Amino acid sequence: MTIRGKVAVQAAVVAVVLGATVAGAVVLWPTPAAPTHEQISEQIKASAQADLDTSLLDGRKAQLAILNLGQTPSDELCQGLWDRKTSAEQHAMNASAWMVGCRDAPTP
Repeated sequence: MTIRGKVAVQAAVVAVVLGATVAGAVVLWPTPAAPTHEQISEQIKASAQADLDTSLLDGRKAQLAILNLGQTPSDELCQGLWDRKTSAEQHAMNASAWMVGCRDAPTP
């Protein structure tokens, strides 16, 4: 066998060995643990609670604005402020929680 032939065979062997090593490393590489159903459920609950809390807080800010004007928060005043929000703002909030925050006195 010529020198070129020997080099070609050695290159092919090295390529096969490296390919097998890389493939083995990929197969043996630890995969991140997928979240469990319970973890996903908890994340969804936490996200929903955060949305409610944000809506309630924004309603409280509207209530303070009404009080600063010397008026008493009412369904009509709060509804008027809600109606002035853009559709994007309304979509991002929970209307019921916002109205409770605006209309009702905070509980200790």
